[in-house]
Amino acid sequence: MKIFDHTNSRHLKILQEELFRVKKILIEAAYSADRLWGNMTQDERKSALYVAKAEDPEEYLDARWDDIPADMQDLIDLSDYERATENNTGRSLYRGTKYAMTQDPHANRFVMTFLKQKNKAAIEELTVAEMSDLNVKLWRFVKRNEPKIDYDPSKSALDADSYKAGQGRGGWQGD
Repeated sequence: MKIFDHTNSRHLKILQEELFRVKKILIEAAYSADRLWGNMTQDERKSALYVAKAEDPEEYLDARWDDIPADMQDLIDLSDYERATENNTGRSLYRGTKYAMTQDPHANRFVMTFLKQKNKAAIEELTVAEMSDLNVKLWRFVKRNEPKIDYDPSKSALDADSYKAGQGRGGWQGD
């Protein structure tokens, strides 16, 4: 009896599920609480420790992640402090924001104002949540400043009377 039969659809399905599970474990292994805690600013650490209701948050500000008691670690969600450049979604938002900054000087000024409000020096310091907030606000700003196009429905290009068979995507061929 074979352990794995590549012609058996059930065996292939099991293999597919196991490969998915292994990929998920590898992605989770890339998540490092020590690295995230090390990248956090003192203010971010302080707010995280207040969430965990630490008796003396100042005691743990300069501590390593492993030096914080486990019961406090369980109450702190470090994913809120993950940098946008360290996350798939965040990297996508980061690239979109960088593109807008290079294309439009007004967008660049908008981003710099946002960074000043958040007390950050560069967009690389933004968390995923902050980058998402910036991206939404930036694209609303860009959309609002686009030139308006006058639309006159009486001058529609796809008017029923002016549409001829054979034009467009295949067009209507008739009955």
